[in-house]
Amino acid sequence: MSELIQKKYVIKLVDLGIFEVTGEKSAQFLQGQLTCDVTEISGKQSRLGAHCDVKGRIQATFRLLLNHGAYYFLLPRSMVSHLIQCLQKYAVFSAVNLVDVTQNWEIIGVGGPSIDKLLNQQALLPEKNNGVAASSTIISLAIPGANRFILLTPSKKSIFFIDNTFNKLTLNHWHLLDIMAGIPTIYPETIAQFTPQQLNYPAINGVSFSKGCYIGQEIIARTHYLGKPKSRLYRADFQTNSNFPPGTMLQNKGHTHQGNLIMTAKEKDNHFQALACLQNQAISHTIHVEDPHGPILNILELPYSL
Repeated sequence: MSELIQKKYVIKLVDLGIFEVTGEKSAQFLQGQLTCDVTEISGKQSRLGAHCDVKGRIQATFRLLLNHGAYYFLLPRSMVSHLIQCLQKYAVFSAVNLVDVTQNWEIIGVGGPSIDKLLNQQALLPEKNNGVAASSTIISLAIPGANRFILLTPSKKSIFFIDNTFNKLTLNHWHLLDIMAGIPTIYPETIAQFTPQQLNYPAINGVSFSKGCYIGQEIIARTHYLGKPKSRLYRADFQTNSNFPPGTMLQNKGHTHQGNLIMTAKEKDNHFQALACLQNQAISHTIHVEDPHGPILNILELPYSL
């Protein structure tokens, strides 16, 4: 992987979708729905966040940004309709509109050692991680991990500076960079299975404990102030000839459930990296993927402290 990102690269993020939230009370509405503090989001700042159910379980994870008065949710295409449906239940009481606008946007990932200089020349270099810079036709998002950015544009012609000198990489490489950055994503297979603490969302500024009430807040706050999660997100690697989907069970030799895979990406040949939610006591034992005869997990360091 390190060899591939030594040059500037481009990745078509075709697995991502976008939906738009507009309306006079959209900020107030979203503040009561999401784990992140919507007041911290501006034309220069995005936030990771989650929408939870009343039990504090994550229904969806996303990146939220603000552009020209509209809020945009960036998340897997496979999760867009689910999150809209979750929010729509409450939106009927507020003057807000939720619309899937995925087809209106091109979404690409770029990175590499010289990409910040190029973006700066286009006035599209955000000031910091999770920052936003925008022109009349392009939104640029700084994403944690390995000097990388997401560019959103309604027209391919706007990104004329992405030329043949860019190394074209695959979605797998972007997912691997997410894993290396310790940023988990909820997919349909793992809806309502984990709390924000179990996926380290407080550590990546995806949860605000000072913003006030939102759905699931009471349980999430109680865990933060009074309890200690028995499981959390770990980064790991393993060797296998085939990939495993999100939600795959992790077991010890005694067939005891120890956790689940959240996401995986191939690093090289038969070598995969993963983010996994594991019981804290389990990491001192041998953990297998899928069953006691499956690949053995090797725990790796995360790039942030908990």
